[in-house]
Amino acid sequence: MRRLFALALFVLAAAPAAQAEVLSSQFKGLASASREISRRIAPGDSPIELGKYLPAEDLERLLGSWEGFGNEHSFRNGVPNALNMVIWHATLSRFAAAVGESCATPRLPMQARFRATLKKVCAWPAESARDEAVLQEFWLALMGYQAPEAEYAAWRDFFRSAYAAKPATETVAAMTLAIAMNPYFLLHQ
Repeated sequence: MRRLFALALFVLAAAPAAQAEVLSSQFKGLASASREISRRIAPGDSPIELGKYLPAEDLERLLGSWEGFGNEHSFRNGVPNALNMVIWHATLSRFAAAVGESCATPRLPMQARFRATLKKVCAWPAESARDEAVLQEFWLALMGYQAPEAEYAAWRDFFRSAYAAKPATETVAAMTLAIAMNPYFLLHQ
């Protein structure tokens, strides 16, 4: 009985520490996410502003932003919650749709390298678009090297199976949204 009690105390003591670690993750913020996307896929003179994909005006502050007065600055609204997850999802869904629609007509500024990568993926569901090198190139163009290889493998396998016969516009939009909503992209590491 004493051992069971000691084990219960240990579990209860460890639970808040584990929970505190999980709760400490914060969003990068809309401005930071826009900069990352722009650096990766947009030409230097035409950055991509994710703010234009917000579902309503003045919501960017709810997605994590720096606020301050004088030399006191703090990061506000960076902790994930139900409201900002809905806003992130709506915003990134609109951005992902623009990437998907760019298969037919470019909807956003793109570097030549990303445009070439997108053209390959837009051949979906052709076998050439499902090629390992093509999918990895698309993943790295948007995600960068922030996520472990297991994240890429799960993403690749999911789209190769669940979207095997879907049209390119829908698949590319879903691929982009899955990358953008991934915690390795959206949260501070």
